[in-house]
Amino acid sequence: MSARAPKPLPPPTDEERRVAGEAARALRAAIADPTTRGAESVVHIDLARPRRGEWWTMWANLPGFMRVNGRGGRYSHACLPGWTYSRAEIVAEMIPDLEALAEHGVRPTEATSTAGAA
Repeated sequence: MSARAPKPLPPPTDEERRVAGEAARALRAAIADPTTRGAESVVHIDLARPRRGEWWTMWANLPGFMRVNGRGGRYSHACLPGWTYSRAEIVAEMIPDLEALAEHGVRPTEATSTAGAA
C-alpha cells in the first residue's frame, strides 16, 4: 500500500497573512530583547500511545509559537502547521517562512536544511 501525500492547505487568507507578519515581527523583537516574550506557560502532556510525555512551553506575547521538550527540543508556530524547527533554525528559517507567508502568501513546501522541518 502506498502512502498518500497530505492534502495541500488552502491558500492563506488575508487574516492568516496578517497574523504571520505580526508573528515574525514579535519573534524578531523577542530575540533582540527576551523580556518582550511575556509570561511563560509550561504544560505537560501525557500521551498514552506510545506511552510518553511532552513539555510544551508558550509565551504570552508570542501567540502561536511553541517549544516542545525544553531548550534542546523543537519549535513550531501555528501559522506554519506541520513544520518544526530547531532553535538554530528560528532566525534562519522560521522567521523567513513567516515573512514569506505574510508578504507573498507562500507556505513552505520543502525543508531548507536537512534536519529541522518535518
